[in-house]
Amino acid sequence: MDLEHFLTGARVELPQMLAARERRAALQQAALEKYPMSLISFTLNIAGPVKVFPLAVRTYEEGLGQIRCQCRVMGVPVVHTQELRETTGYEALLSVDAPARALKEALARLEQNSSLGRLFDIDVLDANGRKLSRTELGLPERTCLVCGKPAFQCSSTRAHSLDEILSHTCSIMWDYFAERYGVQLASAASRALLYEVLATPKPGLVDKANSGSHRDMDIVTFETSALALIPYFKAFVTYGVDHCDRDPGTFLADLRPIGIQAEFDMLRATGGVNTHKGIIFSLGLILAALGAFYGQERTPTRQELRELCQAIAAPLAADFDRLDGGGACSHGERTYAAHGIRGARGEALDGFPTLFDAALPTMDALLDQGVSLNDAGVVTLLHIIAAAQDTNLIARSSYERMEAVRAEVQALLDRDLPLPQLLAETAELDRRFIAENLSPGGSADLLALTYFIRFLEQEGLLCSSPVRFQSAADLR
Repeated sequence: MDLEHFLTGARVELPQMLAARERRAALQQAALEKYPMSLISFTLNIAGPVKVFPLAVRTYEEGLGQIRCQCRVMGVPVVHTQELRETTGYEALLSVDAPARALKEALARLEQNSSLGRLFDIDVLDANGRKLSRTELGLPERTCLVCGKPAFQCSSTRAHSLDEILSHTCSIMWDYFAERYGVQLASAASRALLYEVLATPKPGLVDKANSGSHRDMDIVTFETSALALIPYFKAFVTYGVDHCDRDPGTFLADLRPIGIQAEFDMLRATGGVNTHKGIIFSLGLILAALGAFYGQERTPTRQELRELCQAIAAPLAADFDRLDGGGACSHGERTYAAHGIRGARGEALDGFPTLFDAALPTMDALLDQGVSLNDAGVVTLLHIIAAAQDTNLIARSSYERMEAVRAEVQALLDRDLPLPQLLAETAELDRRFIAENLSPGGSADLLALTYFIRFLEQEGLLCSSPVRFQSAADLR
């Protein structure tokens, strides 16, 4: 691990640390006098002369959040909080109206069960200022974060070098936040799939009103599939994080096996029903790209994201070169051979133009006007159908019928109807699509991606200008 990359803060000397310790003791005494109740004192165990750096700041804020959450779970009020943010380390004092012993037991479990807990230094003082120890509560001693032996033993014998200790410290922090980032993105991806299927009315597609042109699936099928895919969405992110320094053009070969396994588990969960095969491909590329940006400690813009997705997808061009010589096998390949339509692979190769140039601007404008996420999704879907050459429509009818549908939907949008009337017309379109067994499944996938990008921006995981992570707030 490159410690110089992480330890970018100011160095402090021993006299400063001793002065900080005295100041903390004085502040604790003042807090106990003003608030005669249990007092939680929180800081981090960071070895070496650099106590404050971006990863440490995020870890401190995460720990403080976990302490507050623990108090809420216990149903005890935090009466007052005081923080010091100095180069000698961030510190927090929380006056809590609860028995000190119960607090110490709960917070010791937090230290033990949180993967960051070994870095937390949480003291609990009773109303008289007495600090409760782990041993008097019968709790196990703190262990060394390097080897797992009793911490006092390794400390007294200086069993590990400073670089070794700091390397483990930074690894604990980095792994924790990378894991949480993957969970956040996987959750947002699954949520986007649910918002897509629940958007109503959608012509020919499963929604809250009916199962569209599908006899083998319903909302429950889609919900089951979305939940089954969460581990694979996280796996795509983790791959991007772990390989962020590699040429993105090499990603695809490794991402494909993850996608194949995801498809297998999707089919197993749904009893053989293909609910999300197309979206696994598209989301896999986007999630891996986001993971790579995270590994580089950058929050990308939309434009940066689409450019990296395009770089990851670049090897797909060879698929079409191969097909130019014949040998089409899948429906998508036959559609390309017959009409030159490249489908989802073409979208990825071109940097998802329908998503970024048509769908997202439409949804942005609608949400800015106060339109609900449901109604914005329905109208955005209409714009996607009009803009994209949906291979699912071709599969269920013909190339000519797909083009006629696009023109028909565009004509509906051109009427510039009030939203209630447009939704009513869409419901009528749904009835006609069902009668013809039409289903714009590729457009539905793009709608799910649109929701996903919006969710990322709401959570601060995608931004309007490139930034470096500075604190835990950057991941919220």
